[in-house]
Amino acid sequence: MVIAQETSSIMPLSKQILRNNRDIIAFRHHQVLYVNDLKRLVCQIYRQLQSSPVTHWAMAMEDSFNFVAGLLALFYAGKHPILLNPLHTELAPHYQAILTDHLTTDQIKLSDKNIINIVQLANNDRYIESEQQLPSDFQSHQLTLFTSGSTGLPKPITKTVTQLEQEISIINDYFGVFSAQLITASVSHEHMYGLTFKIMLALTNQLPFVCETIRYQEQLLGYYPNQIIYITTPSILKMLDSNIEKIVCQKVISAGGPLPYQAAKLCLACFDTLPNEIYGSTETGIIATRIPDNSNVPWQLFPKIKLQIENDNVSLHSPLIHHLEPLNDRINLIDDKHFYLNGRSDKIVKISEKRVSLTYIEQQLNQLPEITHASVITLEQKNRTILAAVLILSDLGHQQLQQMGHWHLTQHFRHLLQNKIARVAIPKKWRFVKQFPVNDQGKTSYLELKTLFDNSKTMIKKLPIEKNISVNETSATLDLYIPDDLFWFKGHFPTQPLLPGVVQLDWVVHYCEKLFAIKPTIEAIDIVKFQMPILPNDNLVLQINWLQESNKLQFTYTVGNKIASTGKIKL
Repeated sequence: MVIAQETSSIMPLSKQILRNNRDIIAFRHHQVLYVNDLKRLVCQIYRQLQSSPVTHWAMAMEDSFNFVAGLLALFYAGKHPILLNPLHTELAPHYQAILTDHLTTDQIKLSDKNIINIVQLANNDRYIESEQQLPSDFQSHQLTLFTSGSTGLPKPITKTVTQLEQEISIINDYFGVFSAQLITASVSHEHMYGLTFKIMLALTNQLPFVCETIRYQEQLLGYYPNQIIYITTPSILKMLDSNIEKIVCQKVISAGGPLPYQAAKLCLACFDTLPNEIYGSTETGIIATRIPDNSNVPWQLFPKIKLQIENDNVSLHSPLIHHLEPLNDRINLIDDKHFYLNGRSDKIVKISEKRVSLTYIEQQLNQLPEITHASVITLEQKNRTILAAVLILSDLGHQQLQQMGHWHLTQHFRHLLQNKIARVAIPKKWRFVKQFPVNDQGKTSYLELKTLFDNSKTMIKKLPIEKNISVNETSATLDLYIPDDLFWFKGHFPTQPLLPGVVQLDWVVHYCEKLFAIKPTIEAIDIVKFQMPILPNDNLVLQINWLQESNKLQFTYTVGNKIASTGKIKL
């Protein structure tokens, strides 16, 4: 598939539906979506929104084309889009209703929130009349995004459409004309990074984008040899496989955390280009960029952006914000355009009216030989704030955990800390993990860490740990580890826990939806054989083949060299 569509000058967000009806907006599983399709969906959603007095709408869209249509419809209807995940109930006070393409009332469990599922809207071609009723502009309209949150709940940040478009103008001033034919991304459109580089960059430069999330380099093969821009994160680039066929990307853009030099070199080997790292935040928008062609490359400020340092305090001058913004990073200025980043400033919170540095507590924990990496967060418990620690243990730590058990090991850590930090700063809760959870932006945020301490049933572990995944359009091979604390082992069976067969089938469907970007509905189960049990702590290989002609999923679970189960699922 080769796309022959040229870019032109920047087009405002409000003018997108005025483009030629046959302009390509996006690709959904390689199906072309045109401006005409966008007009139809925008007007269908717009008609629904007009009848509602509610102003603040949470957007929960899995599909990026649906997200664009919902965003435009909300702006045209004079509503205020709120970009968040409604399943995070802590954020419920920020919105009144939900616009979605996949969630249901049962999933949200918030009876006071009106939900419009755009997939259920009547599909017809009577949109021209509504299109003529749409306002001509909405540049002053606002939307709200949320920070990832490092010491507490994400903070709401309000942006105007004008600010979003100004940011793209600055990006274009720096990079020049984009001659790419397609924008792909591993990041969510619901966060500032994805909104800017996947959605706004594509629309205003009239570049098509891929609707689904592209997390694996094999997924890009289906879009090659088009000139591709890939928007991704360090966590994705660190997992690239240089043995897979090279995919030449015009540009790879990375943000969300520090990018190791080895990951940059891996990007060059796999995509034939070094990545452009982006430094910025939800509050500030873009600040600087660099291409890491060695391990000590300074950052370069984007046009029209300046830094000011007074008494080690760093502030930002940017046309994207209307005030002097303090930065929480330690910065070493080289000149008025270039600087080095020297890590984050202290994370300070108040516990029992005392200022406590989470950074200092983490540093003390990281010095212990039993700990590889520590992160400390705040939790609210019985109307008071306490600290909680999430730890990745070293080999020594794992040995002591087996010998001492969870409680005695945490008591050991408390004892080691008591002479180094105030009593109020010693964590009250502890979790040991093999790796930190990350969100769609490749970041470990407060909400991801907080879920480790959530005892609700929705947070119970029901999936294996993914060690490695290889995927193409119709097949996938997954190396999985089966932890012994999975929900499915509780009571099944008491003397020897076994992984139930129905769970094995559920995992096949889960990974089919995740990796092949389809929503399977099981019609029948054919020829399933369970040949040996799958036990806690097993290392497992799951092979899935999607037989598109017969619309079946063929699967095999293997433990070691032995087949544990096989079968076919008719969709």
